[in-house]
Parts: sequence; structure tokens; C-alpha cells
Amino acid sequence: MRILALALATSLAFASPVAVQAQATTATTTSSSAPALTVDAFARQAAQNSLTEVLLSAMALQKSDDKRVDDHAWTMLDHHSRAMGDLADALSAEAAPLPAEPNAEQTATLERMRGLDGAEFDTAYFTHQVEAHGAAIRLFEQAGDLSGDDERIADYARVTLPVLEAHLEIAQYRQNQEPQPVAAQ
Repeated sequence: MRILALALATSLAFASPVAVQAQATTATTTSSSAPALTVDAFARQAAQNSLTEVLLSAMALQKSDDKRVDDHAWTMLDHHSRAMGDLADALSAEAAPLPAEPNAEQTATLERMRGLDGAEFDTAYFTHQVEAHGAAIRLFEQAGDLSGDDERIADYARVTLPVLEAHLEIAQYRQNQEPQPVAAQ
């Protein structure tokens, strides 16, 4: 079952539109306290975040024997794979290619997580989920203000934001639950 899960997750990660196009504009937000966010920077970051979630969740399905982690990982695989497709649909035809892999910090996180097992992995997985979704929420809140520059991307950000907020709440809830060993098959 876990091998099938990994095969599915891997195919989702590589079949997903990660090599989609990013809008190459110089749109800025109206907030003077935050650095300017361009449409292409948002799209690149959003795609890398979703790809990292897909890869990390596939890893979690292999490494964890905790039902909380398995359930969360399946949800992340489904939702973040769909989010990559929705992002691709929202981008214009003139867009520049997005990266096909996580950024350096995300790659380092994936490598660190590969070295963990058991309860140590499970704890780190939920800690990552809470931190990553908190950061994603801030990014998507900022991107919702891009409507004057690219309404489709701003709409994508506004529609996706409540899903990310739900992911954060669920991760926080599951993080505080007692481990739930997966029944032997």
C-alpha cells in the first residue's frame, strides 16, 4: 500500500503543471511595509511551496506509521496537486517558466526530513506544516492585492487562501493530538 502511495504521489508531483508559466509583470502591492510582490514572484513561490508539500507528503507516507500523518499527507497531496493545476490555469499565455523544483531552503528541509524516522519525523512534519502554511497564508494575503495587475492571479490567491488557512488549523489540531499508530496490514 505504501509503495502504491509513493508511486501515486511521485506521479502527481511530476505530472503536475510545475513547469507552468508565470506572468512576467512588475506588479506591486499597495503595502509600503512589505517588499513589492510581483505576479511572477508570487506564482514561482506558490508553485515551489505546493511542490514541496507534494514531495514532503509523499515522503511522509513512506516514513510514518502514524494515522494523523498519513491522513494529513494524503490531504496535502490532493490539495497541493490541485493548487498547482489551478495556478497554471490562472496564468497568462505570455508567462515565463516556473522552477521545476523547490528552492534551496525547501530542498534543505526535504533533505533534513529524509534523515528523520518515527516519532521524530512525525513531530518535524507537523512543525513544518504549521510553519509552511503560516508563511503561505502571508504570501497569499499579499497576492490577493494584485487585482489591479492580474485579476486572475489575485482571484486564485483569494480563493486558495481559505484552503491554506484550513490546512494550518488542521495541522495545528493534529500536531496536538496523541500519535495514532497505523494498524498492521
